[in-house]
Amino acid sequence: MGAETGPDGALAAAAPRLGLEDVDVQRLGLAALRLVRVIEQGDIGALWDAASALVRTSVSREAFVASLTTQRRALGRGAGRRWSAIRIDRPRPGGTLPPGTYAMLEFSSRLGEGSVSFRERVTLCLEDDGVWRLTGYQAQPD
Repeated sequence: MGAETGPDGALAAAAPRLGLEDVDVQRLGLAALRLVRVIEQGDIGALWDAASALVRTSVSREAFVASLTTQRRALGRGAGRRWSAIRIDRPRPGGTLPPGTYAMLEFSSRLGEGSVSFRERVTLCLEDDGVWRLTGYQAQPD
């Protein structure tokens, strides 16, 4: 195989690429689902311990645990959960997120005693060690 060249015939810079062909989407979805279950089980401190550097430097462990505990207690346990979407993205420079590769996974969920329909979103960041780590979780009524 030869080197790729640009439109002017010069050698193209070997920029790192990350597309869906580079991501095990099924495995990423299962990991996000496990994280949601950890939140439901209340082991949120362990979740913070394993979260991305972005999370651990932007919010204290105590505040993280308190926030997610309060949010999940109000929502109740999941009665059904279906993976509905995934988005892999690299934010533009100068945005609110640090540079990197992020995955947002969305689940259609039924939460609480009344089985109210919600959208749960788990956001992960691919860190320098090649591990996808939690950067965010939210649940909003459908």
